[in-house]
Amino acid sequence: MAYNSGVQLAGLAGVIGGGIGAYLGYNQGLVTEGISPVQGALIMGAIGMVVGSAGAFILKSAMQFIIYVIMFALLAYIFRGQIEQLTGVNPVTALEATLASFGIEVDLTSD
Repeated sequence: MAYNSGVQLAGLAGVIGGGIGAYLGYNQGLVTEGISPVQGALIMGAIGMVVGSAGAFILKSAMQFIIYVIMFALLAYIFRGQIEQLTGVNPVTALEATLASFGIEVDLTSD
């Protein structure tokens, strides 16, 4: 159900992308030999519609994934004592060590 909520957004982005593509294709068709402005508008408009719609859908899906990652991190931070008792690993220390291995020094310990 969550993926259905962005259908209007993806459709609107497709229409906007199609309009921009048609405008660019029409102008390019004016200066290109062998392609009429209408052909350029149709080709670039179709490409813009597909790219705009797909881009909006992918961005919406990526943002939903990022929100779930943030919620998981918040739960791990709040219940870090209980997680350490259950698994023997402190999730905050594990995150700091993982980020340090990538060259990102972060101090998440509370003073």
